Amino acid sequence: MRRLRRAVALMLAGTTVVASARPCPGDAAPRAAGTLLTVQAGPSPARRYDAAALAALPAGSWTQRRQVAASGAVPSEQSVTWGGFLLRDVLTDAGFGRPAGPRSEPTTVVEAVATDGWRALFSWGELFNHALGDQVVVVIRQDGRALDTHAGPLALRSLGDLRAGPRHVRKLCALRLRALD
Repeated sequence: MRRLRRAVALMLAGTTVVASARPCPGDAAPRAAGTLLTVQAGPSPARRYDAAALAALPAGSWTQRRQVAASGAVPSEQSVTWGGFLLRDVLTDAGFGRPAGPRSEPTTVVEAVATDGWRALFSWGELFNHALGDQVVVVIRQDGRALDTHAGPLALRSLGDLRAGPRHVRKLCALRLRALD
């Protein structure tokens, strides 16, 4: 476990300058240098995650297998291994989703925001009361390598979705929690 945390810290260490160079449309205030991800819930101050804070979270890896076939070709199986953190663990660390939380949490939507403005939504039920929550990952590496500049330094993938595109967030920079009225 200690070895995994060190590897995660080293992998994230080089991403700090790149991540702080681009503004995040999900931030209410200017982003502090070194911030890779912010979590904003209501009027309370945003929780800011730098490389060290992310490295302190429980890390894991998930392998996704799929059938791929070119036109008229025999399908072949491909697999991709994603490394990172469960979105649920990031939210819990930020103080959201604990079992003894307020009754409003089950009616909360989590919005994942990218630096280019792309957004994806998840409900509290999906993340904390469904098996999908075990497959929504804040990604820092793909097949053992840090994400490239097109995808990272952070991304979000919902590995249990039938169509991966709509909730795949490249260049993830913020998580915003909104209670539904």
